[in-house]
Amino acid sequence: MKSFLLVLINFLFLFPIISNAQTHERAIAILDLTVKNNESNNARLFSVEHMAKVTGIPYIITQDVDVAKNYSMILSSSLFTSTTFNSDEKTVLINYVQNGGVLVAPRIEDEDFYTLFGIDGYENSTARFEVHWDTTLPDGSLKYIDEPEEQVISLGRNTYSSIFKTLGYSTTFASTLATYEDGNSAIIKNSYGNGAAVSIGFSWKEVILRNQINRDYEAQRITSNGFEPTSDVLFLFVRALFLEHTPHTVWKNTSPGRSISTLMITHDIDSATGMDTLEVFVDYEKDNNIEATYNITVRYFDDNLMSDFYTNRQPTLDYIQAGGHNFGSHSVGHFFDFGDDDVFPIGNTGNTKDSYNPSNDGDVTMGGSVYGELEVSKNVLEADIPNQTIRTFRAGHLAFHKYLIDILDTLGYDYNSSFSANDVLTNFPYQNKMGRSFSGAISNVYEMPVTISDVFHSNPISIFNYFDKANTWLDITRKNHANGAPTVLLIHPNRNYKLEGMSYYLDELPDDVNIMEFEKYGDFWRAREIFVFNSELDGNEMTITIPDSVDLTNDISFIVADGQSLSDISIVNELGTVLNFSHEPWEGNDVIVYFGDFVNSIDIVKKEDQGLLKVFPNPVKKNLNIEFEVPQAGQFQIDLVDMNGKKVANIFNDSLLQGKHNLQKTFSADAFSKGIYFVVMQNENGIIGRTKVVVM
Repeated sequence: MKSFLLVLINFLFLFPIISNAQTHERAIAILDLTVKNNESNNARLFSVEHMAKVTGIPYIITQDVDVAKNYSMILSSSLFTSTTFNSDEKTVLINYVQNGGVLVAPRIEDEDFYTLFGIDGYENSTARFEVHWDTTLPDGSLKYIDEPEEQVISLGRNTYSSIFKTLGYSTTFASTLATYEDGNSAIIKNSYGNGAAVSIGFSWKEVILRNQINRDYEAQRITSNGFEPTSDVLFLFVRALFLEHTPHTVWKNTSPGRSISTLMITHDIDSATGMDTLEVFVDYEKDNNIEATYNITVRYFDDNLMSDFYTNRQPTLDYIQAGGHNFGSHSVGHFFDFGDDDVFPIGNTGNTKDSYNPSNDGDVTMGGSVYGELEVSKNVLEADIPNQTIRTFRAGHLAFHKYLIDILDTLGYDYNSSFSANDVLTNFPYQNKMGRSFSGAISNVYEMPVTISDVFHSNPISIFNYFDKANTWLDITRKNHANGAPTVLLIHPNRNYKLEGMSYYLDELPDDVNIMEFEKYGDFWRAREIFVFNSELDGNEMTITIPDSVDLTNDISFIVADGQSLSDISIVNELGTVLNFSHEPWEGNDVIVYFGDFVNSIDIVKKEDQGLLKVFPNPVKKNLNIEFEVPQAGQFQIDLVDMNGKKVANIFNDSLLQGKHNLQKTFSADAFSKGIYFVVMQNENGIIGRTKVVVM
């Protein structure tokens, strides 16, 4: 028999109090239920906070529902059981939704909330393996879910007899946004009063942190060189849900400046052939103003696996550094069994090149340790490369040791790239937990998983198919790009045809992909995560406030949803001082807001304006001819911009009459480096023309 409280609450649900929608803070309140649900670790809270970080929407964390009710969205860290809340807290949450709030929670098991969420029960199962989104629904929360790999997300491989617990809801008034393969409702949304209550039938931990530490039930649908966005879809779903219910939502861009997404080029040097042939890659990247990361295996000994190819390679290291590139560690021995806890003990600190002498007999490694691989490789590279600090590690064969993160953290590494994005089911960076454990401490090391590479397990890359492989990379990158997700490219520079494939891939990338060195993007992401702001909407005017002490050099930018409908957008600090930010049209009717007069190669140009600007010859050696059409008389500026968004030359800055015009720019041989640039034309309304040019 239901309790009197339950009957009373249901009665109130059926006859809700008539009220106007409440004005909420334009941010997310993460409701931390770790204590209320007597959870033994912070895995659920960690997962939901990471999700909020990726969305870029401001958030706070609180255990108090009276604090959470003041925010536009409450994102619960954990499930609602019959003992999670007292009667007063339940009433607060009900009234919160009634008054216009959006409540998002996993696993609604408390019957007192059934009417709020539009359900009348659920069916437990540990044998559901997929979630199918109903993208035919005209629901704004589904706006980002447009690829086949996004429309069905993976919870685990159906070769397992069981995985984690899921709830399949029986709905009354709720809309079913997604179902399991058995037809039960997996994700539901119920409009209630002026707000909405949304639930997923599984724990955030199971679809975020479990994937990050690679303890999922083989949920990846492809092992490498594929698009696997399972966790990312949930991040984008939460952002879209917030956008749907908060007019002119502001969020932090996931890529620097005015770029939509970022590509990082990395090279693993783990063979004598790689050492011998890498100079052509260094030259190509230098000529095209690309800063890449070269991860070096410091093989100073030989065994049955490979030779001591690092020995006497100082000129090669110098050549890489002279090319303007960065270095990371790719271990000492590049051992395939590095991830085996029994073969590789943790070991101790104090290892040196003289004292650490592992070897492999072709079957198993002896004398190795995790400390030895990480400590010696870092110290050797820092000793051999002037003014170099090794901050990044990638394990040979992407072999991930259980305590890898613990030792990286102890030794002062900042970044790890030893997971495939397919394997961890996300393309965004994330802060690692130690010990690959749900209860592990949060480390200082961020994972930036490998997205695409020259390693194809079936039908390997070759001189006969490298263009096909590059097209695979392009397809994955374009899908990541649409989500604002970064892409990490791994190329072993041991074959010249791989350079041909990489060059083709880069030439075919969307112009609004930002190419950035690995650690620099990692530093951007760290800065983005801690960058706080708030936004206020006053009529048709938007004010974004940021701290007075914030560092603006990290190119943090904002997207304002439907910002082109606003009459004004201003950025101020806490003291009320107006800051030097600019804003321009973005995708759809959105606006991007960015710092200073940063002009970069990734501006959105309307299709009807793309033909306004033409350059020839292309490539150009000395004299560049520019033809362009002015749609309306006014002041115009034409600049030459490099791949990193830096303005390297002004070509024209004056008033022009309507009509067609011709200009010629003569380049001096030592003015700037050879490579890929963009000619960008803008007026007082922003960018109106852009085209790529290669300077020889």
